[in-house]
Amino acid sequence: MNRRQLLKIPPSLIGAVVVFIGVSLILMKTGLADTGDRALFDMLMRLRIQSHAVEMNPLISPVDLNDGSLKALNEKIDTREAFADLVGALSDFNVSQTVLDFLFQFPKNEGADGLFINAVRESGNTVLALLVLKKDDDNYAYPQPTAEEEAILTRNLWHITVKGQSAIPEARAVILPFPELADAARALGHINEDPDSDGIFRHVQLLYRWKDGYIPALPLASAALYWEVDPDTVILYPGRELVLPLPLFSEDANPEYIRIPVDEQGRMFIPFVKTWAESYDRIYMERLILAPEDEAARFREGMTGQIALAAEVTTTQKDVGPTAFEGLYPLSGIHAAVLSGLLDGTPDAFIAKPVPVFNALVLLILFAALLFAYRAQRDISFYAIFFSAVLIFTAFNFIRWQFFHIVPWYTLGSCAALFSWLTAFSVRLLTKYHEQSLLENALSRYFHHDLVSRIIKEGKVELAPSSKELTILFSDIAGFTRWSSDKAPKRVHEFLSNFHGCMADIIFAHQGTVDKFIGDGMLAFFGDPLEIPNHAEQCIAAAMAMQRKARELAVKWKPLIDIDLHIRIGINTGRVIVGNLGDASRIEYTVIGAAVNLAQRMESNASVGGILVTGETRKRTGQLFPFGERRTILVKGYDEQEIEVYDIASGVFDEG
Repeated sequence: MNRRQLLKIPPSLIGAVVVFIGVSLILMKTGLADTGDRALFDMLMRLRIQSHAVEMNPLISPVDLNDGSLKALNEKIDTREAFADLVGALSDFNVSQTVLDFLFQFPKNEGADGLFINAVRESGNTVLALLVLKKDDDNYAYPQPTAEEEAILTRNLWHITVKGQSAIPEARAVILPFPELADAARALGHINEDPDSDGIFRHVQLLYRWKDGYIPALPLASAALYWEVDPDTVILYPGRELVLPLPLFSEDANPEYIRIPVDEQGRMFIPFVKTWAESYDRIYMERLILAPEDEAARFREGMTGQIALAAEVTTTQKDVGPTAFEGLYPLSGIHAAVLSGLLDGTPDAFIAKPVPVFNALVLLILFAALLFAYRAQRDISFYAIFFSAVLIFTAFNFIRWQFFHIVPWYTLGSCAALFSWLTAFSVRLLTKYHEQSLLENALSRYFHHDLVSRIIKEGKVELAPSSKELTILFSDIAGFTRWSSDKAPKRVHEFLSNFHGCMADIIFAHQGTVDKFIGDGMLAFFGDPLEIPNHAEQCIAAAMAMQRKARELAVKWKPLIDIDLHIRIGINTGRVIVGNLGDASRIEYTVIGAAVNLAQRMESNASVGGILVTGETRKRTGQLFPFGERRTILVKGYDEQEIEVYDIASGVFDEG
């Protein structure tokens, strides 16, 4: 591309490209993109929970050890006799599997432990929990397993096939159930649960590496046992999926594979579908153990073939944490949610992370669409193409979530598009209105910015001198010269800046033009450069507002600089010459003529705190204002001519 071709590229396009790439890199490097997507994911999860769009798998029967169970079973909990009774009762109720989300690290009572071990062994379907201490977790010191524990752990390891490089965390140590109990169990699974970096529970670690094998999570071990999956046939594709081949495959009943979306660390999104309280009809532990025969019969009928998931949910236990939809969520509910998804086994049951290569392709398409928008000549095309592209990108993310349960990947693309659009929009705006901006800067010396915009919109931009009837206003501060003679210049300047700013705002609000500030005085006029038919009315209304504002400022400034603030205002209506006057070295937009001089005389003859207007101005306003009686005065330059004048008494402003 030669220089001439390069110069033809719109500046807005160059700026947009740079900003798009820059914002994308910043969002990725700082993690802000992930933070934004997590917030969006949490919002969508809350909507999913509130909509009750998905049901929990009906095969799970939660069994809760709650405060009532502790009270009813009393010392049987401490001796573990209650757990032996629970496993026995569940076996009697013909459950397909009993999963105990408890740690039984040490033996306690020889008799009760013996009963517990026998119940677990005789059930032949009990899955027990263990706890993993991670390789990078140095907060806990724990000895390595004994030879007996090592042998039990080795029997329960999964020797899966890993396709590619994985970042699955390694276990430093393992807290097992005491050996006799662990040996009696059908399977073991870890109950580790770690929140994301912001403290919210969104993921569960499915596997931990231990020597030459992997320790499965408790719900994964339970699901594999239910589906009769051979762990040696499991395949892990890090960053993609964990594949469980199902020997129970039937075209009518089950999928051939369970494909669990996982990240590089072997974590899956927790497939929450309900709040903890709504997730299942919960069964309390003492009811199962102490059930009379008639209730036991009902349990036997309702729980046959079920997976009983028992966990502690007492108010004293600390195994709770925040989720996207619930501030204090019992973490045992995470196991239930994961197990529910695994038992469903269909793609709809899981939440998947978007594929990075696919994300890059989507970002490239969005970028191309925006480039097309930036090259549009007409503003309407520019806006339409851009917003259509962003709308399609938004809809694409929503559809992927709603129908394919893919986590939104939205923040990076939308923010990069937004900031690049703002850049292109700004450059286009600056380019398009360059000359207009220069003109506005020139006119802003005299007019309020709203009036400047109106002047340009109506095409009144030449401001050539012309003769015109206007209403002129002069004002000054009574006694200002005497007061300021011994005051610090900085204080005087601060006061005048505040005062003139307030007065100018009033003039502008009444469609007037500020000609100039003369020390403590001000010259303004009404009726040019825009035609204002009621310029005399607007001028008097502005003068009255100025007097009211002066009284407010007097209260503010009196304790600060000891000034008794009062202003005089004079007004006259007549023909003047108005426009840009001067030469090449100095030009000024102003008014000149006898009518201007007479307005100044009105100001010098006005009472302190009052307004004095000529008969010409009075004539153009009728009965709109509270004028005093007609009177005449002689003023300098009009020695042989009496001037008809009217006062607006200061009491009117004090009342207003």
